[in-house]
Amino acid sequence: MNIRSMKALPSLLIPAFALTVQPFNIINGQKVYNDSFFSRTLAPVSVYSVKGKTPQKTYQLKSADWIQHDATQVLTQIAGFNAIRKSGNFGFDPVFRGFKWEQLNLVTDGAVGAHQACPNRMDPPSSQVMINQIKEIELLKGPHNFRYGPSTGAVINFKMNDPVFSDKAVVNGRIGAGYENNGANRRTEAFINLSTQKFQTAAALSYSAGDDYKDGSGNLLPGVFNRTALNLSAAYLLKAGKIASVNITRNMTRNTSFPTLMMDLLSDDTWMIQGKYQVNAQQKWYSQWNTQVYTSLVDHQMGNGLRPASATMLSHVYANTETSGGRTEITIRRPTTVWYIGADIKYEYANGTRSRKMLTGMMAGKTFYDTLWQQGSILRTGAFVHTEKKMGLYQLTVSGRMDWVHSKPNQPAAKTVAANSTLVANDLNASISAGISRYFNQNWQASLWLGHGVRSASITEKFINSLPVGLDAYEVVGDPHLKPEANTQIDFLLRYKTENTQFQINGYYAFLTDYISTIVDPSLKPVVTTSPGVRKFINVKEASIIGFEVSWNQQLAKVLNQDISMAYVRGQNGVLHQPLPEMNPFEIRYKLTADLLNSKLQPYLSIRQSFAQNRVSTAFNEKATADFTVTDLGVKWKPATKIQLTAVAQNVFNITYREHLSRFINNNLPLNAPGRNFVFMMSYTF
Repeated sequence: MNIRSMKALPSLLIPAFALTVQPFNIINGQKVYNDSFFSRTLAPVSVYSVKGKTPQKTYQLKSADWIQHDATQVLTQIAGFNAIRKSGNFGFDPVFRGFKWEQLNLVTDGAVGAHQACPNRMDPPSSQVMINQIKEIELLKGPHNFRYGPSTGAVINFKMNDPVFSDKAVVNGRIGAGYENNGANRRTEAFINLSTQKFQTAAALSYSAGDDYKDGSGNLLPGVFNRTALNLSAAYLLKAGKIASVNITRNMTRNTSFPTLMMDLLSDDTWMIQGKYQVNAQQKWYSQWNTQVYTSLVDHQMGNGLRPASATMLSHVYANTETSGGRTEITIRRPTTVWYIGADIKYEYANGTRSRKMLTGMMAGKTFYDTLWQQGSILRTGAFVHTEKKMGLYQLTVSGRMDWVHSKPNQPAAKTVAANSTLVANDLNASISAGISRYFNQNWQASLWLGHGVRSASITEKFINSLPVGLDAYEVVGDPHLKPEANTQIDFLLRYKTENTQFQINGYYAFLTDYISTIVDPSLKPVVTTSPGVRKFINVKEASIIGFEVSWNQQLAKVLNQDISMAYVRGQNGVLHQPLPEMNPFEIRYKLTADLLNSKLQPYLSIRQSFAQNRVSTAFNEKATADFTVTDLGVKWKPATKIQLTAVAQNVFNITYREHLSRFINNNLPLNAPGRNFVFMMSYTF
């Protein structure tokens, strides 16, 4: 339960409670508790700031976080996060506490999101987030907050800057550049903002590219990528407290290597457009009323044409998706209570065709065409209520929502029609959570949360049509009538804080019913003869996930600060009586930072210990991973107020290792992480 924010530059991080007041004041020798303290601090929320204004205390992130081209590269700095890696440098798919894909509700500004057009998630929703236009990342753990949609594993909300107006015209911004020698990765980003009394507009640009890189043993691994992103935003102050705004993002990715898959990304073009109307009311029964509409359009091409000419089949895929919707929310504030009441609607559509041209054998010269998504569509409408109430030393929080979900394939494959009497499904899902928190004194706080979150199956899970989209090489087919997956989870948080130290532990247990997974179906024949077989999406009666996160920050001396965090997760399939696949290994991170020359010079040491993961799923042919230790050394220097220079030596000892969630290029060749890497970065603000 941390709220982390930043210093003058966007690479810094602080715990939540540095932004709050003390829980009580001493008046006439007695403690008088401050109610405002409880209203700000007692929700299971972490806010990791990427850029913004300076809070009192800060803890540094890695210096290159804010210039990254993939939002998951920032998320993996948070304890409990890891990523499925199918490419050396792009399209990292976030995993939190073992939850992944649509178990994580990833949104921008509480609503906006993009559906991946690639069935194999070369372009997961996180890859479409333009990180240098984001103010902070709000992490809502577990099924405990339903304001932004259904949640079973977590909600990840990328929050953009709010419009700021000024009496006189003000121009500000920044420019940054970075270079990594291992893979020759180049990254640049820029941001400029103009504010006037009634009008505010901003533009952001990000460009990144890289080549193949070497692991610790000197093996050259495919890592080519090319990414460009543009953003334009504008806001107009209609009258006092009423703001209309628009935000447009254009993402473009070209010729990016995905060596663990059968194809590479050839192009990915995305438009994300949002309109917003905000009302900050005075002397009315409500405090705020925010309404948003949005649409995201993704056009994706992939193929094996960039591979060696020895291929026996030339494959090419054209795919496109649409995600459109809206959201309205009213905030009602009273002295001891706050209410959030609203409704939302979301429409998702996916379409795609694969061509397979035979180059050898009896079928040489023939071309076959396959529908990928069966033009699957899902329409979800929902209503939600979230309230927080102070009761003396306690705070009670209750969150709930109701969703109606309608799904169907608009162009079903013949075998899908033959296997199902009806292809349309309707779900009515109810989710609810309640939590209570208490301060025992100025140092100790405890919180207990119990939540039940429900989500309907995704387009992939319902309608994917014979593509290898899972952990192994089996083709996968969807089931239009999958039952909604439900997670009943309990979270316990304990926190201790003094002037120089703060310690926190968050333990959780999740019991999942109708868990959505896949099973090999011998009765189904694969489309591609080289595939080992076919998997089908099913509901597993029960599964469980248990784990914890621990963090400890300590001011060792006037100029030294240390951060320690650890995360553990264990998943179990209750039917097969074996581990769930793709569970993060136990991990410990340590960082020691020195603050010298009035914060102008900040050297640091970072150590990450990942333990062996031997609890693997044999049902998914998952491979164990050895333990490894990665050490980084870095220094940040501010030669002038507006300039920061950063130099980092990553993987100093040049070890060879594979992240457990990284896929394999072939059975004997893992997609190892980069070896020793020297990073240089510069940023200038004005």
